[in-house]
Amino acid sequence: MGLAASQARLLSITSRLSDNELRSQTITNAKTSLANETTAASSAYMDALNATELLYTTYDGGGNKVTEKLTGVSLSQYGELKNQYGIINQHGQILVSELDATNYETSSDMYDFLDKYGVLAPEGEWETIQVENPEWQVAWDEYNKEYDEWKAKEPQKTNEIYWISGTNNELYLKFKSASAACYNNATAGSYGASCYLHVLAHLIDLEIVDNTGHSYASRGDYAADPNAYPKTFQTITGKEVKISGSNINGSNIQSNSYSDDMKEVSDIVCNPNKIIYAAENETMKQELIDAMNDPSLTQEQKDLITLMNNYYMDSNGNVQLKTLKQKCIDMFYVVDKRNTLGINYDPDLLNLLYSFQEDMVQAFKEFDENAYNRDYNDWLAEEPDKPEVPYYIEEKVPTIENKDMGQWYVNLWHRMNGPSQDKAGTVLEDGTVVEGGKTSGGRPLYKVLEDGLMDNPEWLQSALANGTVTLEQVQFVEEAEVGTGLADCEWASIIWTNAADITESQNETAITLAEIQYEQALNDIQAKDKQFDNQLKILDTEHNALQTEYDSVKSIIEKTVERNLKLYS
Repeated sequence: MGLAASQARLLSITSRLSDNELRSQTITNAKTSLANETTAASSAYMDALNATELLYTTYDGGGNKVTEKLTGVSLSQYGELKNQYGIINQHGQILVSELDATNYETSSDMYDFLDKYGVLAPEGEWETIQVENPEWQVAWDEYNKEYDEWKAKEPQKTNEIYWISGTNNELYLKFKSASAACYNNATAGSYGASCYLHVLAHLIDLEIVDNTGHSYASRGDYAADPNAYPKTFQTITGKEVKISGSNINGSNIQSNSYSDDMKEVSDIVCNPNKIIYAAENETMKQELIDAMNDPSLTQEQKDLITLMNNYYMDSNGNVQLKTLKQKCIDMFYVVDKRNTLGINYDPDLLNLLYSFQEDMVQAFKEFDENAYNRDYNDWLAEEPDKPEVPYYIEEKVPTIENKDMGQWYVNLWHRMNGPSQDKAGTVLEDGTVVEGGKTSGGRPLYKVLEDGLMDNPEWLQSALANGTVTLEQVQFVEEAEVGTGLADCEWASIIWTNAADITESQNETAITLAEIQYEQALNDIQAKDKQFDNQLKILDTEHNALQTEYDSVKSIIEKTVERNLKLYS
């Protein structure tokens, strides 16, 4: 072989060796990838072994146990022996199927809703019941309004229009005539103030006899009964008041023969069986309260204010009106002790005398019984008549034939609508609008879940696991929560893991499929690995042959070069 041919051959062998090494590296990398595929197949198989699915267990009409995948459909569709559940979202809304939502939205009331599920009897078989008559409440509300208005117009005996002023009363006129001279002297100047003691003495339990020693002569000169006087009384503050016969004898009242008139007045003022009080006076009352609460006043000062007042403070701290007799006793003490007490004649004593005249007018006011009776009878004749509206009326109500199924959808209606059997938003005959229930966030009580998700077990399982939805279960109770519309049951929150008819188990179908896929993957990997091993053996054999040929050609070239060098040297 010539040198050029040998060199060409060496280059060819070198190229093929390099190509073999590249192919061998590629196959080696492929074998490494097969190891990764083995790991992935194993991981998928282990995931299938660890994976679980939620199952829902019910019983058919024959009592046979039925287990199916847990879906929204399996939970929400009626079953004869099923517990009733609701899927609740994070806003508190129950998720309902498209069918249930359509049935609700196209219903006018609960019975229309129930009728769409075929649970109602024909209309001719509906039940007749007694219900509250809505007209009854309307009629009685109107009556009560009229009655209250009528009652408010009832004549009151305390009304001033039924009291004839004491200034026209016969006894008051006797008192005014008898006391006029003493009153005029007392109000004419401070020197005559003592004259009013005669008036007061005649008013306080007066006892008189005529000059012959016989009481109540037809007319004549009357004097204080010497056997009855002096008399002792107590002021409201506990001070002693002593009235002697001289306070009566020699007075203008006695000398002008008015004592018998004053006796009549005294009997009225001091009658223990029909007590007369001093005139009410809000100004005096407030003055007493202010004085009693004034820490700067001494007890003597407070006592003096009490003596000159129509009111006093009892032991419990309550303000009370004095009797007219007590007012007379207190006035007698004040007038008698005015100098010692340091009372100014003008205006203090004068104002006291003026106010006492008002007390006497008040004492002899007369009640006009005829006027009151006339107005009362006229008012009584206007009493409104009670309504003759029956409390109960008969009404035909739809009859539910399938009680269990009917109860299922009654529960669903109230969970979607709220407590009323009328649909939320309905305008009733009286103009009121039915209010529907709302979630705490003000949203409607339900939301539609599209059928694709409602029938998807993977979605429901994921949603329950992630807490995006929860469950409520209808539970029977003795007394339902007020405001739900339910009578003997309620929707109660329940953790899905605590639901006896929801179980978690391995997905045998998924495990079997994963096992088949895993074995198939291993078989494929092993076949590819064997093929790669064979290819590596072929490449190794070829590599050895080429290496041998490479060494031979290289030796020939080296010998040829060496011979040529010797030839030319």
